[in-house]
Amino acid sequence: MKRNLIVRIVAIFLCALMVLSVITAALYAFAADAAAVPSPDTGSGSVIWVIAAVAVAVIAIAICLIMPKMKKDK
Repeated sequence: MKRNLIVRIVAIFLCALMVLSVITAALYAFAADAAAVPSPDTGSGSVIWVIAAVAVAVIAIAICLIMPKMKKDK
């Protein structure tokens, strides 16, 4: 019982770190003003990768939250 609690605490902590890192990456990608950047537009494709990473992270979090509940019901 005590081990299960520790595993849940660690999992919640790691989930929070993952969410914060994804939010930080998304904010960093969208925070820079395109007119303020003096270099040519060579990184426009990188925003697509950040959006894809955010989508994959949200799907992974949803799966991690839904799957244990589905197994518990059976």
